[in-house]
Amino acid sequence: MHADMDAFFVSVEVRDKPWLKGKPVAVSGDISTRSVIATASYEARKCGVHSAMPIFKALNLCPNLILIKADHKKYEEVSAKIIKTLSSYSPSVETASIDEAFLDLTYISKDFEEAKTVGEKIKNEIHAKFRLPLTIGISSNKLLSKLASKIGKPNGLKIILPEEKDLFLKNTPIEKISGIGTKTAKLLKHKFGVQTPGDLREIPLLTLYSTFKSRAIFLYNAARGIDTTPIIPDYEKEHQKSIGNSMTLPFDTNNTSYLYSVLKHLSYVVAKRLRENKLYAQNIIITVRYSDFRTITRQVKIRPTNTSKVIYLISIKILKEVQLNRKIRLLGITASNLISSPVITLFESFDKREEIIDKTMDILKAKYGKNITNYATLMNIKQRT
Repeated sequence: MHADMDAFFVSVEVRDKPWLKGKPVAVSGDISTRSVIATASYEARKCGVHSAMPIFKALNLCPNLILIKADHKKYEEVSAKIIKTLSSYSPSVETASIDEAFLDLTYISKDFEEAKTVGEKIKNEIHAKFRLPLTIGISSNKLLSKLASKIGKPNGLKIILPEEKDLFLKNTPIEKISGIGTKTAKLLKHKFGVQTPGDLREIPLLTLYSTFKSRAIFLYNAARGIDTTPIIPDYEKEHQKSIGNSMTLPFDTNNTSYLYSVLKHLSYVVAKRLRENKLYAQNIIITVRYSDFRTITRQVKIRPTNTSKVIYLISIKILKEVQLNRKIRLLGITASNLISSPVITLFESFDKREEIIDKTMDILKAKYGKNITNYATLMNIKQRT
């Protein structure tokens, strides 16, 4: 089973602000026109507004669009409660994102009819408890259950039986297959004339491999509805895979001192989240998006850390290696390959001074507010905005 909340962020806001019901609404982390849409209501989607669309473009398409600043803490709290509810129906629940999860019904339902009954109970309970819409897809594997939920949206329940999968795959747009992104779909269409998974079936594996390399096997299997990916229950996951933060700049720039200030802020935010989760990063990834929306990422392996200074210095080093003769519109830092207990050898030690500074800032911000203390180099960011 794939359980997918409908327009989750917007649905939570509409629930808490009933006057928004039936109106074009969008949620964004930053409601400035340089930011992007996180989630849009179905009324807004009718105007062409969608996730990841720049706000200025969304407003051009939908001038009466109501923008709401995201409240991630609230969404995370609601999500945790929903996952807890789902876990009461199956011992194997894998959280896929803040608004979706997979449930293994192998030992819960003897057939698809029973699985449908379970799905209906879940939908009813989610609506009764949280007053939120939920779409459920049920099939024989992750790929097909997620396709079923996409077909069933909004607020529906769709089952794809094993004997029906060929029919669904024959008539489904290739973009609806989970794991086939916009670029891959575009290449499949332009180079091979592929419009549906049915079309994709006609292409030999070796032909796919010449273009897509290791991804060819996934495409070959996806066209046939094959997916052997297991459901990994949340309790079996050791820890988060990554922690990141990004900032869309208030103006395009290649001014190094300003970019360094932004990186310093992002480094502190990422390091703080690592410390809150008692995690240490072994890889740092920097994302740079230029004014023409071209995006690049660079990754560096480091000894385990959760201190702001180390992450900042690594970030600076990476930024110096990328092209700075063009203006930048977004910077991001991601800490990955996370561990909970670093091994420190005789010749390695953490910078205790920096650790003390970080923890002191954490305490002050928690007690007196996030703006009570900051790095001096960051004080001019709002003024420059």
